[in-house]
Amino acid sequence: MIKNLKLLLWLSKIAELYPIGQSKYAPGTLASIIAIFVGYFFLFNLDIKFYLIFLAICIIISYFLCEAHIKLYKKKDPKEVVVDELSGQFIAILGCVQSEKIAYVFLSLMSSFILFRFFDITKIGPIKKFENLPNGIGIMADDIIAGLFAFIIQAAMLTSLNQNIYIKTLWN
Repeated sequence: MIKNLKLLLWLSKIAELYPIGQSKYAPGTLASIIAIFVGYFFLFNLDIKFYLIFLAICIIISYFLCEAHIKLYKKKDPKEVVVDELSGQFIAILGCVQSEKIAYVFLSLMSSFILFRFFDITKIGPIKKFENLPNGIGIMADDIIAGLFAFIIQAAMLTSLNQNIYIKTLWN
């Protein structure tokens, strides 16, 4: 039992992206900022198909980390768990512009971040319903849906401006 408790504690600290989840000031926003840098690094350096595999693995691992945290602390949706923000932000950046101009990329990443945080914080539309799902699914689902909303809006805006986005390279 002690060995299992140590494992749960270790996994729950990863779910918190310790010490980020323990921050007094906007731990979800801090995790999203980190996700922008990490996600863009992988998006830029991996083929889009491999990025999508990376994203799927990240979502699955994050789910199990959330489950471990819930099992240890018995909280429904603990604010210190911020690993879910990674998955949501990783989805949102799929709508970023693919450009050689660093200013375009930076503005696109900022737009992705702002849109994701807006949907994650406000939980408008069906996002709130997904948050009410049980356990790790509920923790993960609202961020995944917020990331999808951010992705769709940014992709629509950039596509209407005739800009190439990363996810489009999947069909090239």
